[in-house]
Amino acid sequence: MTAKALVEAIAALVIFLTLAGLGLFQVPSEDATIEAGVQAQATALLADLPNPPVLTVKGRDITVAGRVESHAVRRQIESGLRGIDGVREVTARLSVLPEVAEFAFSMRKGTDGVVLAGHVRRADTVDFLTELAGGPLPEVTLASGGAFDGWDGAVLTLTQAVAQLDEADIELTGDAVQIRGVALWPADLAAIDRVLAELPPDIAITKDLTARDDGRPFFLIAEKQPGLGVSLRGKLPLALSARDLSEVFTRGVQAETLSVGPVDPGYPALAASMLAAARVLDVADEGVVTVTPGTLILSALRGGDELDQALDTLRADLPSETLLAVSRLPLTDPEPFWLALERRAGKVTALGVVPVDLAQQTLDAAFEGADVSGLRHALYPDITGWSGGLDAVSTVFDEIVEGRLLFEAGAVTLDALLPDPVSAGRVDALLTALPQGQDYRRTVELVDDGLILNATLTYTPQNGARVEGTLPGNLTAQDLPTLLGLPAVAGGAGSDTDMPLPRAKAVLLAVERWLGEAEELTLSLTPEAITLEAVLSPGVDRAQIDAAMRAVLDPKDKLRLRPLANAPPAGTKRRNVALGLDQVFVAGHWLPVLDFAPSVAECARQSLLADGADPVRFLSGSSRLDARSVRGVNALAAVARVCVLNGGLEVQIEGHTDALGDGVANRIISRDRAVVVAVEITKRGVRSGAMNVMGYGSARPVVGSDSDEGRALNRRISLSWRDPGQAVQ
Repeated sequence: MTAKALVEAIAALVIFLTLAGLGLFQVPSEDATIEAGVQAQATALLADLPNPPVLTVKGRDITVAGRVESHAVRRQIESGLRGIDGVREVTARLSVLPEVAEFAFSMRKGTDGVVLAGHVRRADTVDFLTELAGGPLPEVTLASGGAFDGWDGAVLTLTQAVAQLDEADIELTGDAVQIRGVALWPADLAAIDRVLAELPPDIAITKDLTARDDGRPFFLIAEKQPGLGVSLRGKLPLALSARDLSEVFTRGVQAETLSVGPVDPGYPALAASMLAAARVLDVADEGVVTVTPGTLILSALRGGDELDQALDTLRADLPSETLLAVSRLPLTDPEPFWLALERRAGKVTALGVVPVDLAQQTLDAAFEGADVSGLRHALYPDITGWSGGLDAVSTVFDEIVEGRLLFEAGAVTLDALLPDPVSAGRVDALLTALPQGQDYRRTVELVDDGLILNATLTYTPQNGARVEGTLPGNLTAQDLPTLLGLPAVAGGAGSDTDMPLPRAKAVLLAVERWLGEAEELTLSLTPEAITLEAVLSPGVDRAQIDAAMRAVLDPKDKLRLRPLANAPPAGTKRRNVALGLDQVFVAGHWLPVLDFAPSVAECARQSLLADGADPVRFLSGSSRLDARSVRGVNALAAVARVCVLNGGLEVQIEGHTDALGDGVANRIISRDRAVVVAVEITKRGVRSGAMNVMGYGSARPVVGSDSDEGRALNRRISLSWRDPGQAVQ
């Protein structure tokens, strides 16, 4: 026996003994024990094959079916299986893949779709290409023989190049590839070069690639001058012809330098925006229009009522995501400037008439986050110094909790709720110092009457969160829902602006990560210390949460985490506010409430939905569950209860790792992780006899493992469902 085979046999035996010790295999007889041992050793024997056959073990009998690379491999499999202790009979239904002297693969893409043909070495490559093509691939053959080691990877890389092309003809033969095709944009050609750089360096690449469009930007500049008429220049989208644009102008176009891009630029509103801007310019006496994707600039416009109507129509019809800037030459007497700012329920709005020379960027910066759509630029600049008071107005408005501030040419009016007396003093000083302060009208209420910081936040899953008291100066009640990930926080609390508590936000953000696993929580904030007490749901790793919280708390702060002492009756239901889902208490745990008809396909879909919402993750290099993974385990257990208890199905729990580390060790730890999840699902009321586990190591990544994010995604658990006695799907 080789060293590798010895390691695999020992690993299989250790896994088997671990599973038996954890209670996953309840062996009523010696035969069942032998079957489990045979299953473990046979699985380890087949694990390294590029196309692992399907293995079925019943008692002391083994059946193996599939396709293998050669007769020698077939004999090796049969011999190895017969050599397992306790095996009585081995039935092998193994066919040998055809041997091809030189592999070839072609990909063609046109108006009729993608056509693939040629040879690959791995069955999972065929599966991927079939899914990519959306149907069977009769011309793609699974074979062995004349291909370099990375052949299948090269084929998959070339499919990425095909995806970037509008038309493609790719031939991969031996160690040479010819690529011919047409892309839409020059940027696509650069993307293809980056894809091809991932091919093995010894592959000879021949390219003949072009782009339909020149890559220059789409734009329109239209100018109308008295005595000179209209001139047009630019690059138009495919949906708009130069003739259609010219026909907008009732007096014709005197000069035109226009081209039309051969490819749809992907800006559906661009053609309509160009036509709409041209209609405005047509009714103006003079002006300049500049249109680019997402932007309309109409400058130096002169005109009367007809121009006003055209601009109103333009604003009404323009998509909300399009930026519009309009400047006009005045025709009327100046109107007074005024600005009304209002904050209600966290929403800020601005109304008024501001000088034409007050830039929109200045308004956006002064009133960041406000809805300034109600502001209108007058036709005249500020020659009275009215704009000079905007800095003070902006500073005052930042102090307002709720209320309204009206800033006019000769007066200022405040009707607002302010945080505390200190804030009110600052506001009064700023506003009375303004020229308009000679007519200062004031109606003010205070949130904080001067009491020192003393706030209490409570939470239960059924009722959500509530805050009372006075928060630190760096927090407001409006901040709490965002920090805690909740739809709302009840109660009310002012802010003690003289007493900030810098670490309070970090503590709240740390609590948010596990708030869904809290049965009760009380957080107290005082100048002296932060006190956090919580009762945690069943199944939660209390030690991990304790360590995470102590990392953000001060040594003087107090932390107490306790398990749930008084469990509710089985079948109790509730709405968990933090998680946003309905739960039921079964088998000593809170599981999501699910309602679906179990089948192999539906159970697979529900498993993917559960993993997508709350993926099961492990600490790196360990089979210990990440603290938040209790959500994913509960979700998978809820699916398993429906599919096993109601649907009578069986499930294979599969562990996966990232590509770091030794392959054998990765397979062992991936199986250990699958065992951990299987144990947790068993604790939640799913019988162990309906489950088996499999560790794939890094053999089945969902993404590349060249980044921390990718490696984290590959350290996962997947579930495969089957009818009793059937193969895993």
